Amino acid sequence: MNKLIQWIEKAALAVCASAVLIMMVIGSIDIVMGNVLGFYISYKVELSGTLLATSIFLACSPVQRGNEHIRVDLFEHYMGDKTRKMTAFLGNLCGLLFVGLISYGLWNQAFKSVMIFEASADTSGFLIWPWKLACPIGTSLCVLTIGGQLIQQIFTSSSLKESK
Repeated sequence: MNKLIQWIEKAALAVCASAVLIMMVIGSIDIVMGNVLGFYISYKVELSGTLLATSIFLACSPVQRGNEHIRVDLFEHYMGDKTRKMTAFLGNLCGLLFVGLISYGLWNQAFKSVMIFEASADTSGFLIWPWKLACPIGTSLCVLTIGGQLIQQIFTSSSLKESK
């Protein structure tokens, strides 16, 4: 199961990297064309917004797994071991709740987008629904990761109590 999740995360990161590359290429072309020809790409803002959201959500699970998210540890060195474990557990519990709610909302939005084959409202007509479908996939992976971390924390803390 762990290998499957890692493979899915690698695929998600590949899509994420592709989205960032597309944003960079379109942005660069827009700047060059705007300064040289005086012509700007009409769909750059909508495309960039869609791809940025996709990139953030698809990278969520590996960041959570590696504990690489932004963290304020102002008082952490003053805390005891039990307090640190409890705050980590509560943080993961809150993360599971909030990311789960975000995932739920994104799945609803993605289903609606797929049903109408949503495309860009500007003149380009690029498809938005595949990117909107990628967002809840990323958050669902993150929910699974946080859930696994919570289960691991519960069993690790209970096995420590039993060994004492």
